Parts: sequence; C-alpha cells; structure tokens
Amino acid sequence: MTASAPAEKVAESSKLLDWIERVGNKVPNPTIMFVYLIGVVAVLSALLSWAGVSVTDEMVIPVPKDEFSQINEHLGGTWTIYDSVTGEPAEVPEFIVKEQTISVRNLLSVEGARFFFSSFVDNFAGFGVVAVVLVSMAGVGVAEHAGLMGALIRKIVKVAPAKWLTFILIFVGVLSSVATDAGYLILVPLAAAAFYSVGRHPLAGLAAAFAGVGGVFAVNLLLTPSDAMLNEITNSVLTSLNLPVLEITQNYFFSIVSSFVLAAVVWLVTVKITQKRLGAFEGADGGFHADEEVDEETEAKGLRTAGIWVGVFFIFVLALTLPPGAPLRDPATGDIIGNTRSWRRWCS
Repeated sequence: MTASAPAEKVAESSKLLDWIERVGNKVPNPTIMFVYLIGVVAVLSALLSWAGVSVTDEMVIPVPKDEFSQINEHLGGTWTIYDSVTGEPAEVPEFIVKEQTISVRNLLSVEGARFFFSSFVDNFAGFGVVAVVLVSMAGVGVAEHAGLMGALIRKIVKVAPAKWLTFILIFVGVLSSVATDAGYLILVPLAAAAFYSVGRHPLAGLAAAFAGVGGVFAVNLLLTPSDAMLNEITNSVLTSLNLPVLEITQNYFFSIVSSFVLAAVVWLVTVKITQKRLGAFEGADGGFHADEEVDEETEAKGLRTAGIWVGVFFIFVLALTLPPGAPLRDPATGDIIGNTRSWRRWCS
C-alpha cells in the first residue's frame, strides 16, 4: 500500500500535466487571438450601444484659440477676456475642464463599420511608437536571424564555470530580452542541456532560464526595443498635455540594478526551491549535446568579426557625438542629450 501511493501520485501528476498540455495546444496563435478579441469588442459595442450606455466625466480639452482670434478680429481687435474673480484682463487658457458625455459607438452599424475600416491608417500613423518599434525590430531581427544572438548565447553557456552556471544562464536570459524571442527559442532548451551535461536536473535549468527570460523581461543592462516603445507611448501623452518629455535613459540606472537583483532572486528560487523539489537527477553522461550540428569554428569566427564591427560602429558614433559641433549634438545648445536638466542634476 505504501509502495503504490507514490505511483498513484505520479499518475495523478501525469494526468494533470497531460490536461495542461491539451489545453495549451488548443490556445490559438496570438494573431488569431487578436482577431477574436476584435470580434468580442465589436459585439460588446453593439450590445452596450443598444442599451444606451454612456460615460459622463470632466475632461481636459484644448481651447480653440483660432476661433477666439477670428472673433476678436471681427470685433476690431477690442475684445478682451476678463477673470471672473478678480475682474482683471486674462489670457486665453490653453486648456479648459469641460464636462462631456461619451456614448458607446456601435461598430456593427453602418457608421461603425465605416469608422472601423477608415481609421486603420490614421491609428497606425498617429501612434508615435510605431516608427521606433519598426526601426529597432529591424536591427534586432537581422541580428537574430543572422544567427548572432544564438551564437552569442551558446558561447556564453559553453564557457560558463559550473559553479556560476545557474546564475549565468539566468542573467543571459535577462539580457536576451533585447532580442525578443531569442531567449525563448535558444536559451531555454540550451539551459536544460547545460544542466544535463553537468549532472543536474534539466528541468531545473529549463525553469531557471525561462524565469530569467520571461520573469525579468522588463529590465536589462542595455536599452531594449521595449524601452523605446514605452518611452514613446509615455511621451505621446506628455506632449499632448504640454508637459516635458522623458528621455529613454530616464530609468536606466534603476534597470541596471533591478537586473542583478531580480536575477539573484531567480537564482535563489532555482537553488533553494526548484532543484530541491525535483530531487537528484540520474542519467547524465557528462557530455554537452546542446547543438551538435553547429560549426563551432565558423561560429567563433563570426562572433569575432561581429565584435570587431561593433567596436568600429561604437567609435564611429562617438566621433559623431563627442567633438564640439558634432552632428549628433543639439545644434542650438550643443548638448549630447536633448533634455539635460535631470541628467545634470543627477550628475551634480
């Protein structure tokens, strides 16, 4: 009876994992999921519109100064706005707070369909982050599909000391967010093979790398496409409110510290919890079989060449930035960074 208890637990665990796998395999492609969500939003808009749902709230709206100027000119330029409290002449405000009622628009109606299909280009062109994402993803895509990111990850894992293998794998996962999917596609299975080769449970390596890639995705030692995207979204809102914009490096030092702190947290969870729950692993042969088809000599030569050109490009950027009057300096102020007040305040 005692011998069959562990077998029953294993069977129940296997059934649960099988169920999770079946459900996960039925999850549609992310693109198709967005299509489904568009359909759900359209149906909800129709239902809420028919129910007469609306929202009334106070909103900050820009004052149409052109209309004031035209009226003033029509009156001979003698029209003046006075403050209702002090009675003194006042300037036309840039924004006013006005109560507005917004009703739900039915996307399944003729007017809604016209709005839906005619607003694609405007939404795409007006979303400030699109240009930054396209440029950054073009560079990342070239690096990833040319094999640079995969070769770099394999090289780091190959030379990692056994004592630091877990932390290095996790930290490489943190850094891999600069290349979007490279960490998931390359590092996660590679980490399992690396753990297997040193006699440790491969599932622990897989979990550690996945936590490093997915759980610590928002911070990095480098500026990532996500930083550019979030910065552009924030600045588009700040610009509409006539507020100072933020630099992409605004949270850079916080991101650096967070990378090490969160990587250490994942390392502790892997060593103190994940590995202990998985127990000892038997069957490792001590050989590294992460990717036997890779030509290591060619890959090493490619990495050296890529490193040389990265250095050349870095020197080129410095030459365009550091000298007085350089092309990448602000032509009016001569500053390297456009909005340098916070930077100077931090440095002082």
